[in-house]
Amino acid sequence: MDIKTLLANLHEEVSCSVCMVTFTEPKQLPCLHSFCLHCLAGIQRNSGRHDVITCPECRRESQVPGGNLKDLPTNFRINSLLDVLAIRDCSSTGVKCGNCDKRRVESFYCFQCCAFWCDECITGHNIIRANKEHRVLALNDFEDQDIEDVLKRPAFCPRPGHEKKELEFFCKKCEQAICSSCVATTHDGHVKILLEEAANEKKLQILSETESRKAKVQRMRNKISKLDETCDKIQAQVAKVKRSAQQFAESMIAVIEAKKQEIFSEADHEAQLYLERLRIQRIEIENKVKMFETAVGKSETLLQRSTNAELAQFDDSQNTTLLKGVDDEREEVDCNLEYLSELIFEENEALKTKAIHEGIGSIRAFLSKTRADQATAEGEGLTEAIVGIQAKFVLTTRNAEGRQCHDERNRVTVEIKNQQGHDCATEVRVQDIKDGSYKVGYFSKETDGHYLSKFGDEGSFPCPFHCIQYDKYMIVSDANEHYIKVFDRNGNFLYQFGNKGEGDGEFNFPYCLSVNKAGHLMVCDAHNHRVQVFELSGKFVTKFGSKGEKKGEFNVPTSTAVLSDGRIVVSDCLNNRIQIFE
Repeated sequence: MDIKTLLANLHEEVSCSVCMVTFTEPKQLPCLHSFCLHCLAGIQRNSGRHDVITCPECRRESQVPGGNLKDLPTNFRINSLLDVLAIRDCSSTGVKCGNCDKRRVESFYCFQCCAFWCDECITGHNIIRANKEHRVLALNDFEDQDIEDVLKRPAFCPRPGHEKKELEFFCKKCEQAICSSCVATTHDGHVKILLEEAANEKKLQILSETESRKAKVQRMRNKISKLDETCDKIQAQVAKVKRSAQQFAESMIAVIEAKKQEIFSEADHEAQLYLERLRIQRIEIENKVKMFETAVGKSETLLQRSTNAELAQFDDSQNTTLLKGVDDEREEVDCNLEYLSELIFEENEALKTKAIHEGIGSIRAFLSKTRADQATAEGEGLTEAIVGIQAKFVLTTRNAEGRQCHDERNRVTVEIKNQQGHDCATEVRVQDIKDGSYKVGYFSKETDGHYLSKFGDEGSFPCPFHCIQYDKYMIVSDANEHYIKVFDRNGNFLYQFGNKGEGDGEFNFPYCLSVNKAGHLMVCDAHNHRVQVFELSGKFVTKFGSKGEKKGEFNVPTSTAVLSDGRIVVSDCLNNRIQIFE
């Protein structure tokens, strides 16, 4: 804090928070809060406790040395500030002389005595030979640098009789600053060091703790920044979702509007056809009406103008001539409107229902990047695999007691679902283990488990460990023969690849299979402690893993699965762990 700011806030710095006036005999508690000695004495009396005092600000309880408040450390900085206040306000309030106790405006300050002198007593001070080198300055001549020098004045011993003794040592046993007289008296035999050394040690300790706290604060601020960044990202994602939904909704509205206009155009076209037919019929009827009206006019004229003799002589041929063009036509023009279809609008109820129940889309949350300790993979047992992108097979083989094993009491449960959780197959193909023979069977999708068919003759599968379906292929891992065998969907053998060994494309007990998003077959080469990757034709592509306990190493990898983001999950059996790979 610079001097100008200090002087502007000086009253707040030197005011006791209990009595709200300028400090008198400021004492500092262990919590670093300072109060007037008489204020602390009042608090002590009211509490009824002499050995403990509660800080009026932080409410922390502190021990009172020997039960005497006077033994609490004096706040020397506040004393220095009180002197600065007196210097600043000397022109209006005067300053109390440290020798005669008179208050004078015209006063002086001795930087060595750390005391004020009136203009009368300063003469006596100056004539003393011991004070010859003392720096004395009139208060009216003080500048900012002089005030800083007052704030740097040394601290003096608070013990009675030692007031003029500067604190020069630090007693480690009593943990307090002492003067040279205290060294030989009260603290005789105690471990003592120079006050400057003690201060430097404390500075280093405080600096270390401060830097540690600053580092913690910075780490927390970094977390706050990350949280803020995440909040901003979420807001940006929400805005993006809204924009996408808005664009999609607008495109859907545009499509619907276009379809509406198509319906309008179609309705107008049909109406024009009907109206044209009706217009033609109307013209025909109007022409016929005019013919009848002309004939009727002629008849009426004849009746008006002819005599009785003429009318009596009017024969049939004349009547026919009169009505010629009328009677030879039908009495009425055909006006049957039944051939006109009634136009109605039929709503697309399926589209309406789909929009109501499924909406125009959905919001999907996913982890953009998942750490290994965050990842989870669904599955039961070792025979689960996600095959391709569409189907998910979950195979469990358990005995009557619920333990996974291979005997005649085995039951097999199978679920084939797409990524949305819907059934996606009308029949399933599973391994069947019965009476020591192995085959692949076909079962109906319903829960009745009705047997359909099988493939693989006795002995053709010494140990079919795992079977998956992908595209048009049925792929079986024959563990004991160390082969991968490929069939078509009807169970017809196509080809096989692999043999026992440690080289690329060779196996030592191939276990579970899966197909990654690239369409490559992944084989758990269990006793070679690796996963091999092949094209469906059997051509070797790559491999990963070796025997060990480190990251990326295996001890009998048994099963693999493909996550929705393309990463690969491997059950590392004898290492008792699941590993996840890009």
